[in-house]
Amino acid sequence: MNLTDLSEVLRDRAELADSSHEARMAGVRARVTAAKHRRAAAGAAFVVLALVGIVYALLPRLEQPEPAVPPRSLPEYQQGTRLLTQAWGDLPSTSVTVRFVPKSLDLVLFTKCDIGPNEQLLMSTTVNGHPFVQRNSCGGGSSANWSALGVVPGQPSVITLTIDGKQGSGTPGAPGPPPALPLPESGSFALGVGEAVPVNEYPFPPRPQTLETFQPSLGEPAIEVRSDAADPARQKEITAAWPGDNMLHAEMNTPGRMRILVNDVEVINYSHWTYGVGSTQTLPGDWTRHGLQLTEGQQVKITVIPERTTGDWRVTFIPR
Repeated sequence: MNLTDLSEVLRDRAELADSSHEARMAGVRARVTAAKHRRAAAGAAFVVLALVGIVYALLPRLEQPEPAVPPRSLPEYQQGTRLLTQAWGDLPSTSVTVRFVPKSLDLVLFTKCDIGPNEQLLMSTTVNGHPFVQRNSCGGGSSANWSALGVVPGQPSVITLTIDGKQGSGTPGAPGPPPALPLPESGSFALGVGEAVPVNEYPFPPRPQTLETFQPSLGEPAIEVRSDAADPARQKEITAAWPGDNMLHAEMNTPGRMRILVNDVEVINYSHWTYGVGSTQTLPGDWTRHGLQLTEGQQVKITVIPERTTGDWRVTFIPR
């Protein structure tokens, strides 16, 4: 091997060593770059988390709401009506007012007071500025000649209840309302107005296992019409001799409606809203008020039209 050949061999080996060195350096540079990228990503994630924590700390806390207290309410349905409006007050306040627009004059005014067992409040009520009741005991439902009190279907009306005091015992048999005593420290009172709904829209209460039975008639009936045990809502019609001067007594032991006609003239239109015996009557002097001029022994047609009745009903004509 001459000098020239030796030089070429040495040059080849030097180039090979340089190539390996460059490859190793390229790997090192790649690993360093990857490490920098990982550190940068970790730093960015830390910044994001820190910002989220700061924002959360600055936002107002959303507190969980307290459980809602059920609002006070009179029954939605009672005495054949659906509640139109109501207002509640608490002592020492002494007045509440309701405003409403009725569709009809078939209205019932309801009141309720609660000041403890065996205690009662006295109240006065005005309807459109007209006195309705004065210093009357609170509670129950009542109706009136609403048109005389300025109530007109389709127009606004205003009713105000004012508490006069705690009801005193008074003197038995004494005329006038009971005395009004100072009000207690606490108590509540309510005023509501219900409007009549059709019998077929009124929700009846749950039926008891046993129905109440009728008491014996007040006298020997000259005419009696009773419900069909298999179909209590079936219409009944009979022809009978008119007993002369008499009292008509009608009763039923389930919710429902009963219409009674004499010679096709309606003399009773009675609705009953609870289970238990309910009754109504026509007095002897009422026949002519219905336009009926009947003589004793005359043949008359008596029609009983029940609606939604599910138990017993009875209609009796008892001579007087």
